[in-house]
Parts: sequence; structure tokens; C-alpha cells
Amino acid sequence: MIRTCGAAALVVAALTVFGSLSGCSSSGDRTEPVEPTGPMLVTPTPSAPPIPPASPSSSVRARRADLPTATAVVQPVRLQLERIGIDLPVVGVGVAADGQMALPPNPANVGWYRFGPGTTDTRGSIVLGGHVDSNEYGVGPLAQLRRVRPGDLATLRSSDTSVRSYRVQTVEDIPKSKLIPDRIFDRDGARLLRIITCGGPYDRNGGGYRDNLVVTAVPA
Repeated sequence: MIRTCGAAALVVAALTVFGSLSGCSSSGDRTEPVEPTGPMLVTPTPSAPPIPPASPSSSVRARRADLPTATAVVQPVRLQLERIGIDLPVVGVGVAADGQMALPPNPANVGWYRFGPGTTDTRGSIVLGGHVDSNEYGVGPLAQLRRVRPGDLATLRSSDTSVRSYRVQTVEDIPKSKLIPDRIFDRDGARLLRIITCGGPYDRNGGGYRDNLVVTAVPA
């Protein structure tokens, strides 16, 4: 699961196969939001034991599943959304000790779920997730993700030097209690790019950010 976005944990459940994300910030998380809305996270789940239902304030239900068979995939190494000024290095991440997708501790990096599709795969969702802020590093670039609009262009640069473009289709603030893991971490459906962080109102007494911000883009 995701650890926290600010004071709240960012978590998005993952779909049919793997582990999940850690939080939207490191252990020294903020005690209050730096923006009206915050980061979000994505998370798949590993095999047994199943992860118990998570509270809306910290994570999304993840579905039990085995890790996929290791295959050669082409890794994204940079994410760019030029209109809103995002240009971030992408690092491969796996499954954290708590069974959720791990996230880079520095919000200046975004994690790619390496047990999911790579940039050359023709099916499934490439999932990227990261922290919005942290006490150690401050506010990260993903704080700008809420400014994304349908029609914006997202670019993924890959480890094989190829460049692929995606057109933003939807920008959704989804309550953590209603996020559907299978939809986010789909490995068999249409080729998509998913970018996730925390979103929605911040509730200091209710566990942090209420929602996850999910940006979905299709090949351009």
C-alpha cells in the first residue's frame, strides 16, 4: 500500500496481479496538506495472505493475486507533461513489505510498477505513482497533476531510447473507498497510461486526503 500523501496515506489498489503502492510521502509526513488537494497512489497486491480491507483514509482494497511471470519489458525512464511543467525521472518499483506497490521516497521521482506492462507492450495499463510531498523533500511536481486536462499530451521516454505519446482522456478524483483495483492495474485490456497521486479534500481528523487523483491517457 502507499504510505502517505502528506499526513494521509495514498493508496490505490491494483488489479489482477501483483503488489501495491506504498504511500504518498515518507515516514516524516506532513501533518497538514500543502495544497487543497494532494497526492495519490496506486497499489496491486501479492499472493497470500490476502490484504484486509483498508480504510478509506489510507488505502484501497487490493485483490489477491500471484506475481506475473518475469518477462523482458521496456521500462519508462522519464514522464513529461509539458503543458503543466512536469518532467520527472521514472524509476522501477516493486512490492513493499506491507504488500503494496512501493513508491520512490523523493516526490521528485515517479515510480513505475515493474510487474505490469512496459512501454512496448500492446495490452494493459502502464501504472505510474508518486508522492505529492514530504517533510524531507517538500512539495513535489505531482502537486501540479490536478491541473491536467483532457487532451493534454503525456510523453514517456523509455530505456530503449524510444519515445511514446499519450493523450489524456480522463482526470478523476476517486474516493479511496470506491477505487476499483482491476480497473487501475489491468494487464489485458486496452493499452493505457495511468498516473496516480492523492486528491480530494484533506481531513486532518479523518486520516488525510479522501481521494486518489487518477489520470488516464490513451496512445496518441
